[in-house]
Amino acid sequence: MLVDRQVYLCYTTSMLEILKETTIWSDGSNANHTYLLDGTKIIAYAKSSDDSVQVLKTQIKIDKRYRTFVKTKHPGLEKFIKNTPAKSNTRVFKVKSKTKEYFVELSDYNYTCTCTGFSFRGKCKHITAVVEKQQAGK
Repeated sequence: MLVDRQVYLCYTTSMLEILKETTIWSDGSNANHTYLLDGTKIIAYAKSSDDSVQVLKTQIKIDKRYRTFVKTKHPGLEKFIKNTPAKSNTRVFKVKSKTKEYFVELSDYNYTCTCTGFSFRGKCKHITAVVEKQQAGK
C-alpha cells in the first residue's frame, strides 16, 4: 500500500547519471563497465579494459536485476552530461520506497521509472503513486 508521504517531488531537467558496475560474475570475469544512463537506458559507456568511451547510436535499455552499481565520476562520460540539451516538458519525481529511492520521469505524457519492476513490466507502483499525488493536487 502506498502512502502520500512516500512521494517527494523533485524537478530537474534530466535523469543522467554515471554508474560503475560492481557485479561479481560467477565465471570470474570482471567485465564491469562504467555507464552513462538516462533513467534505464544506456547512452554511452567506458570500457573496463582500456577506459575508452563508446557512444551508442541507439539507446539500449539496461536490466539492473542481479547486478550491482555505484555512482561515480568519469571525465570521458561527464563531457556528455554537460553537452546534453535539457529536455523540454520533462518533470522528474523522486519516490522513496522503504529502503530505496526511485525517479519517475514524466515526459510528453509518458511515465518511466528507474525501478526494476518498470524495466520488467513497463508499469510500477511508483508511477501510480505519482499519478495519484498529481490528481490529488489538482
